[in-house]
Amino acid sequence: MIEAVLLDLFGTVVAYGNTEASTGDAWGAIHAALRSLGSEPPYEAFAADWQRQFVTPLRPEEDIGDTPFLSKVLRLFRSYGLPEDREVARHAVLDCLAGWDRHLVLPADAQPTLRALHERHAVALVSNFDHPPYVRSLLERFDLARHFDAVVISGEVRIDKPDPRIFRRALDAVGCAPAEAFAVGDSLDADIAGAEAVGCRAVLIDMLGRHADYPGERVTSLSELVELVDSAR
Repeated sequence: MIEAVLLDLFGTVVAYGNTEASTGDAWGAIHAALRSLGSEPPYEAFAADWQRQFVTPLRPEEDIGDTPFLSKVLRLFRSYGLPEDREVARHAVLDCLAGWDRHLVLPADAQPTLRALHERHAVALVSNFDHPPYVRSLLERFDLARHFDAVVISGEVRIDKPDPRIFRRALDAVGCAPAEAFAVGDSLDADIAGAEAVGCRAVLIDMLGRHADYPGERVTSLSELVELVDSAR
């Protein structure tokens, strides 16, 4: 019996628009911050370096900002021999998120699907995101918060998917055992691996058709989940 549905946010509930343009706008803001502090790395070299640093977890001694995102920007500054200017770092984070935000889309089926799921099951959000205030504001702006019984964000709990502990936080919040929950996301490495590790029934959402050969349960839109979950009751 399925009692809960755990959902990823980006690429699952909220869709990516032009990923190349969004990355350029977002990373360009971080590059501009470096230049404002006196460093002029070529953009291509910077982008590769920043991408590597962005996905590298913080060591405890590096987690010194209000959010992991701010801490990673400060770490980037240090790596270029620049001062840890928190004001510049905060503006860089906000400008980066604004650049990314311009390319996000709320699919037409998101609201009705979340409503239908929430009428039948507990629904929790489990999101890997380094700047939790942005997630909270996005949920309010898109009127999504009301559909979730629990919201677990990696930047708040300092645990990233695929670590099973972040899924357990959500399961505990809705009072559900792993075997009684679907966990849905667009990342094989983070969402699917983490869901399987904790014992949830993992479902890949593949809006862009990138994983047509995926052998597990797969949907191409959020609305397909309703029938899938109902069939498991």
